[in-house]
Amino acid sequence: MNAHQVVRLVLTVGAVLSYAGLATVAATPIRQLTAAQQASLRPALSPDGQRVAFQRNEGDGRYRIWVMDADGGGAKRLTTGDADDRHPAWSPDGRTLAVDSGSDNRREIWLIDVASAQRTQVTKLGGVASFPTFRPDGARIAFFAYREGGTDLWTIGRDGANAQRITTDLASEQRQQCTFACHGAAWSPRGDRIAISSGDQSRVLVLAPTPGSVPLSISPEDEKAHFPTYLADGRLVYVSEHITLDQSWTDLWAQPADEGSARTALVMGVQAQGPFEISRDAGQLLFASPRTGTFEIYAVTLDDAGKAALAERVVRGGGGAQASLTPGAVASAQRKDAGPFGESTPYVIALVAIGLVGLGVELFVRARRAR
Repeated sequence: MNAHQVVRLVLTVGAVLSYAGLATVAATPIRQLTAAQQASLRPALSPDGQRVAFQRNEGDGRYRIWVMDADGGGAKRLTTGDADDRHPAWSPDGRTLAVDSGSDNRREIWLIDVASAQRTQVTKLGGVASFPTFRPDGARIAFFAYREGGTDLWTIGRDGANAQRITTDLASEQRQQCTFACHGAAWSPRGDRIAISSGDQSRVLVLAPTPGSVPLSISPEDEKAHFPTYLADGRLVYVSEHITLDQSWTDLWAQPADEGSARTALVMGVQAQGPFEISRDAGQLLFASPRTGTFEIYAVTLDDAGKAALAERVVRGGGGAQASLTPGAVASAQRKDAGPFGESTPYVIALVAIGLVGLGVELFVRARRAR
């Protein structure tokens, strides 16, 4: 083997090792997208799947809306000031976010232009309006409104016109139900039906978005089912929650939005309570979790490896101050101790070093030939 062949072999081996290291990092099932040590919650995936909007508590009790790339990079704060903005939802064209903003006693629905951060108020109900979601054509917004001891589903034009109350007495304090919404209403792909949780958060209901429509219950009566989301093919994905004395977990089901239709298991034994953000093709899942001690946002591809990682139990240590997963289950995209290339830094350095060694050998060979 001559000197040139040695150089080529060294560089090839180095490249292969570096690529293998990079691939190992990239292939880790659960990816941590935020690492700000401030509570980051309610991820919302943009219609094109390229960006994630979320809310972050910056220590003053208020939440601001942030937007980042789908891989966790390029995070930017969209809202500022004294407003407490929560529960972002993308418009179908990806240019606008709907949020609820205000205080514990009064919240209204607002629109925020993603490019300019300009704000426009939509509702003026004087109660607590929350969890906005856009109809697929972007013309109307569904939301929940709490007034006078009860919560109901409403819709309104994005221009603030033609507000309609869809349900009557959906959740009531008189029935000792939780009257504060926990998840946004899900519009069907054609916009002709809406899926919501029942007032006691135990069943998934489907109804037409018109006043007085009769809801159909599609989930089993013996489960605690909620957080419905429509997929692009018209099926619903929802969560069934299980709680015992020593553990809790959730199962995710996919089901046609019809009463009595058969369902199929999407992910079983998930060690997170949701709510979950699921891409419309059911290929990606986003969620917020305190598994590292602070609520951060995670993403996972719903292949066999990703589903297995979601079912691995989080083991807490140090009095609950920190948490860790089974080794290899979580890759942090923004570790504080990572180098300029993130967790790939050691492999990049190794490749550069091997390249320098190869260059030195090449120059040495040329120098000997020139003599």
